[in-house]
Amino acid sequence: MARPGFVLDVDKRTPALLIPQGAGCRLEKLPVGTRVAYPAESLPALPDVDEAISAAVDAPLDSAPLTDRVAGAERVAIVFTSAHRPAPPMGGVDLRIRILEAVVGRLAEAGVKEVSLLAANGLHARPDTEALRALVGERVFRSFHDEGLLDTHDATDDSNLTEIGATDDGVSVRINSRLAKADLVVNVVIGTEPGHVGWNQIATGATATETVWAQLSDTSGKVTSQVEEVLSDKLSVLQIEVALDQSLYPERLAFLGKREWEWNLGDRAGLLALRQALNVAPHRVRRAFFERNPGAYGAIALVGGEVAKVSEMTRARLLEQQIVPIEGQADVMIAGPASTTEHNHDSVMNPLIAAWDVLGRTFGQHTGTPVVRRGGVMICFHPLMQAFNSRRHSASEDFFNTTLQETSDPQRIRDEFEQKFLSDAWYTHLYRAQGAFHGAHPLWLWNAMQPAREHCADIIWVGADRASAERLGMRAATTLADALEIASNAVGRQPSITYMHTPPSMVADVTGGVSA
Repeated sequence: MARPGFVLDVDKRTPALLIPQGAGCRLEKLPVGTRVAYPAESLPALPDVDEAISAAVDAPLDSAPLTDRVAGAERVAIVFTSAHRPAPPMGGVDLRIRILEAVVGRLAEAGVKEVSLLAANGLHARPDTEALRALVGERVFRSFHDEGLLDTHDATDDSNLTEIGATDDGVSVRINSRLAKADLVVNVVIGTEPGHVGWNQIATGATATETVWAQLSDTSGKVTSQVEEVLSDKLSVLQIEVALDQSLYPERLAFLGKREWEWNLGDRAGLLALRQALNVAPHRVRRAFFERNPGAYGAIALVGGEVAKVSEMTRARLLEQQIVPIEGQADVMIAGPASTTEHNHDSVMNPLIAAWDVLGRTFGQHTGTPVVRRGGVMICFHPLMQAFNSRRHSASEDFFNTTLQETSDPQRIRDEFEQKFLSDAWYTHLYRAQGAFHGAHPLWLWNAMQPAREHCADIIWVGADRASAERLGMRAATTLADALEIASNAVGRQPSITYMHTPPSMVADVTGGVSA
């Protein structure tokens, strides 16, 4: 049985604890009384993935089998994820490939005339030919690519977008025409977090820029719900979802996922060697080291059927694996970004992405009550180097160096700069032809941080470039002690502190008032 997540109270005997800071990590002795929230261990993986795939397509939930649903169908569109994809397990086959091959095989047997595949990348960088080959596997790639039936979604291509409805507030719901014309859409989703399941992949990954942006810029969730209602009404979908376990590291880096007091001598030697290597390596080498050393992940759920039913089951399974009960909010929340995220695969973690990972993702992973109280302080760890991938993150570099130089006020950014990033011809060209993120990407990251910025009295980055922190409207400190000294203006000199010991992901279930 997998061990659940739990909260450790730091005392004098507690060793220095590991804190991630992007492409690296540090050991930090935390103040006595700090609460440390540890993620749960992975739930048991499915014993037979191929059997689960067969059940998903041949005996789906609240749905007829795939072959029955395509009887007489002329067009089927298969949608798969690229934005949230983890690296394939060492020596194994990506689960997505096995699902796609099973679906394509049954569609061929059923005699469907036209089968197309679409990578639902949305505003993320569009995968190139070789990335597509890796995503779908050699057999599927050879069968569909040269025929023009395997493609990546282009959120800016009006010629290949079809309006299927509108929200109550007049937001146009335009989706990729392959999906609009299909008799059936097979939506293959790889879920690592509860928010990545359900309609999300189609709603934000296969729609027009304005449809995506209306959802991302609405923090209430109202627009998203209405877009999903339109999709549910207009599309016939067979949903296949996979929930992954928490295995992020290979055996030689297993200590990164362990609880520090359980480290053996080999773990400590491995950490020492890792830190020495990372301290002298260029940043690109450090980042590549983590990207090229994935863990051999497993699937804890693999379900097919009607979208609402499938996503309900997958979300529940992910929450079962990730939820951690925490008693009371803290005055100070400590966290650091993971080595790589969906926004910087194969590229440097720039300050916007680092801030998004902590303030947008980690801060927001709770069941309704944030870990830190309103008016509290967040202390984050990252150097915030002013380094940007000029090909993938050109818009983010401009946003950081020009827009934020002028203002960090969200309303002014919306009023004066939003349209430029949404529609600029150069950013659109880079997105369509050069593998860049969409021009709206920095706005997306910035908007996602606003709940944390508005909630907290101060946000302080330890070990960060001071100019970068100031550009973000935040502050920098040399050490944790310095950060707590700065924070004392808002929370006093004996604040309650909670450290979110991620990765892997966890969802905080905070109960009660502010902790003592």
